[in-house]
Amino acid sequence: MPTRHSIEFENDDYLAKYQIAVVLDVLRATTNIITALKNGCLGVIPVIHVAETKRLASTHSKIIIGGERNAVKLSGFHLGNSPLEYSIENVKDQLVALTTTNGTATIKVVAQKIPQVLIGSMLNATALANHLVLLNKNILFACAGTKGKFSLEDTLGAGYIIKKILLLKGIGQYHQKLNINKLEKNTFIYNDESPRNHNHPVILDDLAVTAYRLALYYGDDIITALYDSLHGQKLAQMGLVNDLLHCAQLNICNLIPSYEKGIIINT
Repeated sequence: MPTRHSIEFENDDYLAKYQIAVVLDVLRATTNIITALKNGCLGVIPVIHVAETKRLASTHSKIIIGGERNAVKLSGFHLGNSPLEYSIENVKDQLVALTTTNGTATIKVVAQKIPQVLIGSMLNATALANHLVLLNKNILFACAGTKGKFSLEDTLGAGYIIKKILLLKGIGQYHQKLNINKLEKNTFIYNDESPRNHNHPVILDDLAVTAYRLALYYGDDIITALYDSLHGQKLAQMGLVNDLLHCAQLNICNLIPSYEKGIIINT
């Protein structure tokens, strides 16, 4: 099960080995999507452009629009990009057309390359891990990042899912320290480096290992991780600490949101 923490679309042949992508934009798009579905939203339509989002609102009486640019709510939109806005009162029995700086574009782009796209965050990490183990397919963890740059929070989100997958596969030895006298038995297995490893139950690349180690390092202290991140500090400085607290909740729901035919629904 090769994993990646970021999107690399310059080589379509490389992506051909992935059957599933998990998109993560922990702060805050994918957290908002999961929150909305948890609160009775009929579905979320990810949109890249602001104008297209507004157009969708005029096509259906049940569509409300949400979105941001540079963490600021868009003018004329019903909702911004705070998960606290995607409450039962605001989204129950509604369709939400959502556009954000990083997350919604990532979903749309990934869906052009990989057959099945799932939505992840801290909120549903364990539920996703359980689902992915059952599917038993090659997975790309597509972290939205911040304007094309690495983001700690998205990589950490992938790490919690990977950590649970390893536990479900019974690979507890990933927690052990390396025995220098048994290097040939090292449990970090790389498919591209050694043809002997094709029977190993889980194959990680360096970025997946990095995500996993981040999850081990922060443990249950996710709020510290989010505040350590550059975007987390920006949100805190904007007075949005409650958004960070919401996004830091681990495993509070069992939703498996899937992007299908232009809309994200709970599978």
